[in-house]
Amino acid sequence: MCTSCRQRGESKEPREQRSGAQLFRNLSEYFVNWARREDFVIAPCECLSVCPRPCAVALRAPGKFTYVFGDLKPRSSELAVIECASLYRRSDTGVLPREARPEALRAGILARIPPLQVR
Repeated sequence: MCTSCRQRGESKEPREQRSGAQLFRNLSEYFVNWARREDFVIAPCECLSVCPRPCAVALRAPGKFTYVFGDLKPRSSELAVIECASLYRRSDTGVLPREARPEALRAGILARIPPLQVR
């Protein structure tokens, strides 16, 4: 999860008040009580380079497609991210059909990256 993301017009400082940092903190709070938390790691990332489409989160796992989502809003996207992560976990390939994803993550998709094929 990108912690340096900031919404248009948002101040650069203090960094911990940026929207990305807020979203990370909020999601981390939800994560503590999530029944599936042992299956996931929520990791902060200094920058995912999606500045025009903040706030951003990536879902990735070995052998699965990686997804990057942007346009997330602190205090309104956290449960959608957890729901989407649950769907991702249940998918053998990591493919998340658009209509199956929570509404907040349908239009905000930035990338779907195929799994690395090691030869």
